[in-house]
Amino acid sequence: MIQVRRSSERGMFENEWLKSFHSFSFDTYYDPKHNYFGPLRVINHDFVKAKNGFGTHPHRDMEIITYVLRGEISHKDSLGNEMKVPAGDIQRMSAGTGIFHSEHNLSDEELELFQIWILQEKKG
Repeated sequence: MIQVRRSSERGMFENEWLKSFHSFSFDTYYDPKHNYFGPLRVINHDFVKAKNGFGTHPHRDMEIITYVLRGEISHKDSLGNEMKVPAGDIQRMSAGTGIFHSEHNLSDEELELFQIWILQEKKG
């Protein structure tokens, strides 16, 4: 069966530096009808204001795909990786047994991205 989830039906979180639309339950947004779809756990559409971002935080047992629509995201992680992902590029991060990372918009312009989290078939 095919279902369409209209963008206007998504959950939304907003603070002074982030506006985020959630297709599934995420963080403080809970929708019992839209918790996940199979191994797909997250589809977030994020707008990050200039000179802001996500501080260091952990992940595990997830494949995390970041697609930058506008701007550039700077990534650092506990494995020693540091990279910049510009608009039009995709980053894939395998969290496996665990990883700590941060993501920031270091530019003077707003950053727009999609982030997709997929649960790994096997833990670790």
